[in-house]
Amino acid sequence: MTLRKSITVSITREQDDLIRSCLQSGRFASTRETVRAGQRLLDRDDAVTPSETQVERERGGTSRA
Repeated sequence: MTLRKSITVSITREQDDLIRSCLQSGRFASTRETVRAGQRLLDRDDAVTPSETQVERERGGTSRA
């Protein structure tokens, strides 16, 4: 069984507006779902290969690596 932990975070008004918009539109059913979607995007970004990261740097983009 996965251990669940509750945390409290502070978000900007813009972040709150985005979450509320996603909920009101029906895109997500809960704030938890919006956070999970963000985590999935971070996981996907972390899976980028080194060569893709190098191409991004050469194009002048940013990289977390």
